[in-house]
Amino acid sequence: MNRKEIWSRLPDIIDHPSHGYGELEIVVDNENDKGLCYRHENGTASFGTYKTSWQKIFDDLGPWMQEKGYKIQGL
Repeated sequence: MNRKEIWSRLPDIIDHPSHGYGELEIVVDNENDKGLCYRHENGTASFGTYKTSWQKIFDDLGPWMQEKGYKIQGL
């Protein structure tokens, strides 16, 4: 999985129960380090995670977000 694929499978905007609306943000995209979060207007972040590949991030974050009620493509 690459950056474009994970971006298409996760929601680009979420409505977090305590932080409100947040936009998907890639925070690290190096060869062996990948990271993303949802950044909110007040500067806080939610659902942030770091792994060695986009596939590992999706495998961990996708099912967890789906369990929380977010629509995740490909699950």
